Amino acid sequence: MKTVTVALPGIPRPVQIFTWLLICAGLFFAYVFTFDPGLSFPGAKITDYSSQLGFASTGVRVLGSVAALLISVILNKPQWLLITLISRLVIELGDIVVGIVTGGTLTNNVMIGIIALLELWAIGKLIKES
Repeated sequence: MKTVTVALPGIPRPVQIFTWLLICAGLFFAYVFTFDPGLSFPGAKITDYSSQLGFASTGVRVLGSVAALLISVILNKPQWLLITLISRLVIELGDIVVGIVTGGTLTNNVMIGIIALLELWAIGKLIKES
């Protein structure tokens, strides 16, 4: 009798690793945006209410994205991760447009672009594996 090993469907290992990197980076940036924007945005002044609200709400939204990534990877749900990554990709592309329109730094736009390309790779991998 021959034994057959069947791989369990789920999130491919490279995408899992990438997702954990996004989770770690997301936790860092949630902290930065919420409590210390000067770490990533030298000269950022959060002395007025609208600036405080803008940075803090961005931190909370990043934390929400991290929660969705974490749930998707822990429960090994590729469909959930796919939807989360598509949502993140739209946000990253929007951030690039906002960065260009408002005269943001080239470094920030390039880094966001790299993340967007990696998210696009992960999306492609999840679609291909499903």
